Amino acid sequence: MGPLSLVDAVVLLGVAVVLPLALGGRWWWWTGAVAGLAVALLLDTGPVAAVLVMPWVAASGATMVVAMRRAGPWADWRLEDGVAVLASAYAVVAAGALSASRLGASPFGVTEPIVALTAVHYTYAGSGALVLAGLAGAAPVGAAGRFGRSRTGEAAVVLTGAAPPVVALGFLVGHPLPQIGGAVLMTIGVWLTASLQLASAARGDVDGATRVLLSVSGLAVWVPMVLAVAWAAGQHVDVPALSIPAMARTHGVANALGFTLCGLAGHRLARRPRPTHRRRMAAS
Repeated sequence: MGPLSLVDAVVLLGVAVVLPLALGGRWWWWTGAVAGLAVALLLDTGPVAAVLVMPWVAASGATMVVAMRRAGPWADWRLEDGVAVLASAYAVVAAGALSASRLGASPFGVTEPIVALTAVHYTYAGSGALVLAGLAGAAPVGAAGRFGRSRTGEAAVVLTGAAPPVVALGFLVGHPLPQIGGAVLMTIGVWLTASLQLASAARGDVDGATRVLLSVSGLAVWVPMVLAVAWAAGQHVDVPALSIPAMARTHGVANALGFTLCGLAGHRLARRPRPTHRRRMAAS
């Protein structure tokens, strides 16, 4: 048993705050997931620590079932339905990876710290960034105030949703094309989302707190994603790249806290009900 590492703390924050913001679901699902995870991260690796991650699997799986029920038959799914289901599925993958990490296992020959980092990436780059792309791409259309989806928003969703399994394939097969290509796909996807968030922050109909959060999210991801592509390329060719601990402190923190968390919080504020102010009529 020892103190939490930076990766542990980021994972715990993801389950306690980011996934509930992104996926919704009942509060007690996530409370159980956070409680089990907190203990699992403090214990030495082994079967008990691995089992304590299972409430996270259950909470993510439950949100996926709810999303599928709301979506109805496959043929009737909208893009938003696919985002909700896939983001929940990525949360299940993240929980499974963390459970394997706490067990001390090396699934498919992948070793630490990549196993634990898989949990981080599928929490933030998988679930959080995908939901954020879906929220950022929903733009007001027309004078009537109807909502549609911009082409940029659609591209952000598709690229962000497709990138995690492509990157995972790169690690499994050890080939540069999917590993570097997946990093490039994710980079373009989150850059599109960031552009949409900066555009939203510039609109005059958002309040100050929302504008700050969306601006931070929109600005935080540009340089860190260059670092990600450089790291992926550095596993196969001779290019400058940071070490994994340095990547966690720079790329990881900026993307997790600046981009994903601030972005989700900003969209939550933007969608909260606004109070109505009734004008009082003066008695004549």
